[in-house]
Amino acid sequence: MSKDRTMELFPFASSAAAGLLGIPLKPSVILIRWPVVIIVCYLLLDPLEPYLPAAFFQIFIIFYVSSNVLLYLFNEARFTSWKLFYPLVITDTLALTLSLIINGRTETSFYLTFFFLVVVSCIFEDAGLRAVITFLAPLAYGALLFHWRNAIDPSHFLLLPYLFVITLYYGYFTQLVRVEKRLREESEQRGRGKREALDILSHEFRTPLNLIGGYAEALLGRTFGDLNPEQEQALGKIRRQSDSLLSILNSILHLARVEAGESNIEKRVIMLGEFLDDLKSGYQAPLDKTVSLNWSWPKDLPTIQSDQAKLMIILQNLIDNAIKFTDEGQITISARRATKDNAVEIDVADTGIGIPEDAQLLIFERFHQVDSSSTRIHGGVGLGLYIVKVLTDLLGATIAVKSQLGKGTTFTLRLPVSDTP
Repeated sequence: MSKDRTMELFPFASSAAAGLLGIPLKPSVILIRWPVVIIVCYLLLDPLEPYLPAAFFQIFIIFYVSSNVLLYLFNEARFTSWKLFYPLVITDTLALTLSLIINGRTETSFYLTFFFLVVVSCIFEDAGLRAVITFLAPLAYGALLFHWRNAIDPSHFLLLPYLFVITLYYGYFTQLVRVEKRLREESEQRGRGKREALDILSHEFRTPLNLIGGYAEALLGRTFGDLNPEQEQALGKIRRQSDSLLSILNSILHLARVEAGESNIEKRVIMLGEFLDDLKSGYQAPLDKTVSLNWSWPKDLPTIQSDQAKLMIILQNLIDNAIKFTDEGQITISARRATKDNAVEIDVADTGIGIPEDAQLLIFERFHQVDSSSTRIHGGVGLGLYIVKVLTDLLGATIAVKSQLGKGTTFTLRLPVSDTP
């Protein structure tokens, strides 16, 4: 989920912004540049005064034309970043201005009209009004030009399409900015809606689920008197199902926070041994199956710099996943310092059902489950490992899996070691 943070356009791909010309974004940008390239090249090939050798202009023209041809080789994704558009617009603005100066056949009135239309193209928000200005401005300037002059230089005819092209060019990129701004505002509104929904879910669902689980635990502990075997079995099912629902709800809330941009990283120094002791303390209660939890790590584990809460969520999801898919045998949580580089590795290994080789590349996808049939035995919605992968990437760590069908699975979380002594 980082990445280039420089004013990225939203993925309108071929719709909102690209719809300006009715074609995808990449070809529309290339198409809108060709008239600019052609006019700049024409002005440089026919200067009034030879300021520089003709070979210099010829080489520049070759490079300038090539710059637009090379855009065809760029990936479509590059056209959603202003890191591409800023250099293009700046380069074309300089080329347009310098070509007018070097050509030497334009007067002050044309320069004023040129810059006036650039400003107007950037100011007016209404696309229809900009389109009207795009067509009327060259016509108005042409009418005034013919009215003021008795003799017309044929080169002046080029000035009319020049004005049309620059109005269209700057109006196009201005519209891109406005579309991006509107989509960003809409995204922020959706984000606020998600935050409100998260607050409602957190209160309205977690509270009764915790209450149900708490009462079931109290009854199982004989707080309100003895239980017969049937009652104890029924309460056990209530507790397990409430825990399962709470786990699913927590997964959905974690995912929603990440996608709403609320999952900020708060790194601090973590004593890994003490952290694993805290993790272990949350799994002291006996399991409802013949599965044992084994914990193993050396005393001299290094310190790391990471987000403790997110690291806890990652390991809890891995352990809970191992418990879910292991009906008998053992689950081993171990940690060690990597031998090859400055990192620490935490393994969660089980003797469960295993994962088919062709499914191992898909298990970290959202809502993916190895057994997605309606008769599957194990519950869940397929978010646990997806959240593990998302949070692992946020922490700058890596997650790997090794598994054999019918023999078990090992997940290895690899974390960089802090330089803090």
